[in-house]
Amino acid sequence: WSSDVCSSDLAKHSVTELRGHSEKIETLRQTITLFGKSPAPVLIEGETGTGKELVAQAIHRESLRKGVGNQPFVAVNCGAIAESLLESELFGYDEGAFTGSRRGGHAGLFESAHRGTLFLDEIGEMPLPLQTRLLRVLEEKEIVRVGGTRPIPVDVRIISATHCDLQQHVANHLFRADLFYRLGVLRVQIPALRERSEDIIPLAEWWLKNALAELGARPSVNLNAELQTCANVLNTWHWPGNVRELRNLMQRVALFLSVEPLQALTPSLLVKLAPELAKEKPSL
Repeated sequence: WSSDVCSSDLAKHSVTELRGHSEKIETLRQTITLFGKSPAPVLIEGETGTGKELVAQAIHRESLRKGVGNQPFVAVNCGAIAESLLESELFGYDEGAFTGSRRGGHAGLFESAHRGTLFLDEIGEMPLPLQTRLLRVLEEKEIVRVGGTRPIPVDVRIISATHCDLQQHVANHLFRADLFYRLGVLRVQIPALRERSEDIIPLAEWWLKNALAELGARPSVNLNAELQTCANVLNTWHWPGNVRELRNLMQRVALFLSVEPLQALTPSLLVKLAPELAKEKPSL
């Protein structure tokens, strides 16, 4: 559910991988399908671990850009690369642009995403000077490589994501208001796991079964019933890491159960493996 610093590939995840039966997650699936029909930029908002890149890939998979020749889905984490490197990663550079630059220059991610989708994760971390350049690309539909002068046309759909309050960033002059409105023509709010508690047990069962299978272990025939006994512990935790945190916990549980196959999954076992579950739920 998380992206690397940058990657260029076909989108692997589809809307069917957004698991859950809650009203909130069903609304999210419908929104993804609808937004896939539009070429407009999308801003995805959600806490860490909610699956923002999965949603971005699913929108791409639902779009016409996916349907015509499997066009690329290119992702970059704007908060994981130094400003000087992020500029050359996004826009590329011409030969001799800086010391150590590649002979013949280098195409940037905008060029790599031509006719496809560019996913800008953690857009709120993008430095202001690059925000200005990004806005110009969106307006002109062309880029100029670092150290270059020749404009290069690009046809790219932008999907961006953030875990922070971008409107507050705008108010604090950390993010350009014009770019915010340009990126957020369409907006998706991913619900936190605690806001769809009816999905917690089904998700836990899904990931636990998968984690056991990866370890070559069979799940208990009573697994669902055992998880139901843990429902109070799982549902009262506030899940600050959201679905990623739940998945990671189930991987930990699977490892323990694989070496102790006769051990039943109980609330006390969960608390033993994740002591934080016993802490008092904070007021949110």
